[in-house]
Amino acid sequence: MTSPPEKSVRGDTASAGGVHGEVRGDDVVRLDGVSADRFAQTVPGILFQRVRAPDGTLSYPYVSPSLATYVGYRADEVKVARDGCLDFIHWADRDTYLHRVRESARTGERCPEEFRAIGSDGEVRWLMGASVPEMDADGRVIWHGTLIDVTDRKRAEHWLAMIMDHAADVIVTLDEDGLIEQVNAASVGVFGRDPDDLIGKPVSVLMPQLEQGNLMGLLRRYLIQGERTLVGAGPREMLGRRADDRLFPIEVLLSEVLTEGRRLFIAVVRDVTERKAAEAALLESQRRLATIADTLQGLVFQFALKPDGSLRVLFVSGSVLKAIGQTADAVIQDAEALYGAMPADQRAVFMKAMARSARTLEPMEGDYSLIAQDGSRLWLRGSSRPRRGESGDVIWEGVALDVTERRQVERRVLYLAYHDPLTGLGNRSQLLERFRDLAPVSGGDAGCARRIALLSIRLDRLSIINATLGHTMGDLVVQTVARRLRETLPEGAMLFRAGGGRFLALVPDCGADADVSRLGDRLIGLFQHPVEANGHAHDLSVSVGASVGPDHGDDPETLIMHADAALHQAKQAGGGRPWLYTEDIGEQAARVLTMRHRMRVALERNEFRAYFQPQLDLASNRIVGTEALARWVPEDGPPVGPGEFIPIAEEYGLIDAICLRILEDACRWTQRWNALGLGPISVAVNISGRQFHDPERLIGTVDHALNTLGLEPAALELELTESTAMNDPENASTVIRMFHERGVGCCIDDFGTGYSSLSVLKRFALTKLKVDRSFVCDVTTDANDAAICGAIIAMGRALNLKVCAEGVETEDQLAFLRAQACDQVQGFLIARALPPDDLEALLRQGVTAGAVGERA
Repeated sequence: MTSPPEKSVRGDTASAGGVHGEVRGDDVVRLDGVSADRFAQTVPGILFQRVRAPDGTLSYPYVSPSLATYVGYRADEVKVARDGCLDFIHWADRDTYLHRVRESARTGERCPEEFRAIGSDGEVRWLMGASVPEMDADGRVIWHGTLIDVTDRKRAEHWLAMIMDHAADVIVTLDEDGLIEQVNAASVGVFGRDPDDLIGKPVSVLMPQLEQGNLMGLLRRYLIQGERTLVGAGPREMLGRRADDRLFPIEVLLSEVLTEGRRLFIAVVRDVTERKAAEAALLESQRRLATIADTLQGLVFQFALKPDGSLRVLFVSGSVLKAIGQTADAVIQDAEALYGAMPADQRAVFMKAMARSARTLEPMEGDYSLIAQDGSRLWLRGSSRPRRGESGDVIWEGVALDVTERRQVERRVLYLAYHDPLTGLGNRSQLLERFRDLAPVSGGDAGCARRIALLSIRLDRLSIINATLGHTMGDLVVQTVARRLRETLPEGAMLFRAGGGRFLALVPDCGADADVSRLGDRLIGLFQHPVEANGHAHDLSVSVGASVGPDHGDDPETLIMHADAALHQAKQAGGGRPWLYTEDIGEQAARVLTMRHRMRVALERNEFRAYFQPQLDLASNRIVGTEALARWVPEDGPPVGPGEFIPIAEEYGLIDAICLRILEDACRWTQRWNALGLGPISVAVNISGRQFHDPERLIGTVDHALNTLGLEPAALELELTESTAMNDPENASTVIRMFHERGVGCCIDDFGTGYSSLSVLKRFALTKLKVDRSFVCDVTTDANDAAICGAIIAMGRALNLKVCAEGVETEDQLAFLRAQACDQVQGFLIARALPPDDLEALLRQGVTAGAVGERA
């Protein structure tokens, strides 16, 4: 239906009415207008009359003048909206308002009135009241009602609701029976329960310890006896129950509230899960710290210096207390129980440091010692920070770590920095220190210079003892040798160990060079008698080199270097006498040093080449093999002879790299010559003792060369000296057999110069023996050499080995070897060692018996 136009509402009955259905004053209001207004003045709030016509339209015949007091409008200024609502009713409340009016008209029951009114100043106010309906004979429903202003209460309720809904704690309102009347939104986050689902339920659903019977008993005793077991007793820890039945810790504060004649109880519930976890963590941390403090290797302390100068220990804990025979309680009662354990000098230092820290309030740090019960000294490294207390005390809190072992280690480290741990002698560092303490070795007047000798002493054959009897025995030998040397040195001389079997002696005021030499002789003579160590007698010897300052240098490093150079010369000469440094020795050492550097560069530049000396088969008069010999051909200088560089290469560990280069060269060229049809031809390559005693690496090197360069194993022959093979025959036999299984032949070079045992030799899987040139050169003039040479050839034939004679230089030597049925020869008579291109030309030309003389 179409809504009728709006109509004014008047405060007097005469003007009330309108298209909604006019209600006349004499029909509805039992009082006249003036009487109604006077009556309304005695009633707080607003009086009103509302009429619903049979067609459903609403009108308001009467509204008391007090309307202006609350909403700022006079009754005649208020309009009735098309839907029947007074136009000052808030639009959001109109549907509810009309619904209540219709229900009251339908049922005839009292109509609750509650809505927001928008005043003339725009302020929103809450009006609340009720109206009572009655039906007249015309079918109209007439309500008489009152409204009061409840804005302040509504605002308070709104603020309270907002506070409750935003509170982190759960706020529960309980009746006297322990049933939940109201609960805020925090119940969702804390208990996982919706507030609406909790209304009317016992509080035990949230707090299982408050079962209905128990709670009722507590509340009854509180109400009757005033017992504050729960209500008004302050916060109490309990267990809460979440929606999933999990229990968790809560804190409950229960209070009584009296309102409108009712007794309610307000419970504030706080989830203390995190707090309990933090408390547990704190307790665990405190327990852990207490355990650490009790077991700390040292002390944890708090002590205070009073204004009167007295010292008090407030707290102390740690393992040191037990060591000094005290307890924490005893020290707290009397600080002297702790500080009395300090030696007098340490206590004075401590008190002075404490006074300075108290004055400046700077941290107090330092090392202090205590005397333990057993008389030993304990060292503590303390660190504490002071603060000034309210009463003027200065309070220190800190720790003092037991650094006794560290101090011992530091002393040990300091000792080892200047001493040899095995012999107790000073080391090289101490020698440098001692040298600086001596008088200058040179000055303005050469006659005043103090002569100081420096002897470099090396124990020979120590490595053999270590290898055969073990390093423990070697250490005992070194200790015994150190005692002998120290006892023999003159008074004032100092002995130092430089490592291994090497010693250095510093002899101040050594006298003339002859005196230094005589001292060296005495040291060498010490070892004419065996050295006894652990029941074993060892025949040893020493080599001695010496330098003298200021003649050979005025600083320790230079004197050591020159003494070492002299020692090296002494060893090269076979030992037996001391060598004093000379300029020639220095020049030789410099040459060796330069040569060693040049050799390293030569390896990088690939300046080491294989030259080939042919081996002639006497049965066929053709070249069947070669020996690859190392030659050094520098890019920027003349060739260097093998006698000059090979000894240095062997001494300084460069021989392996050179042998590897020669092996690769030999395999590459031999494979080429065989591929060109100039063979079959084989090549013999010398293997150093160092390589032979590292068989795994040697075999890997040979396998790599053969596989990479494509040479047949049968075309390669490895030569090792007789002495190398006999130094370790078991290892030699194993290595030779491994090469034999690969098809690589092995040959004993320089045979006859060593000490071969025939019983051992026959176990070697050899392919050839080479007769040393020292036997070949005199075979035509010396019957003994001829006999030895013939015997070696006969023995080789008996053992089914090829025999090659080296150093053949004359026709007579060649004739003798033919007569003895020697298999092969090599030497200058055939050809010198040739570069590979020259040998290739020789192979193409061929060698015959008649051409040998010409080539020689």
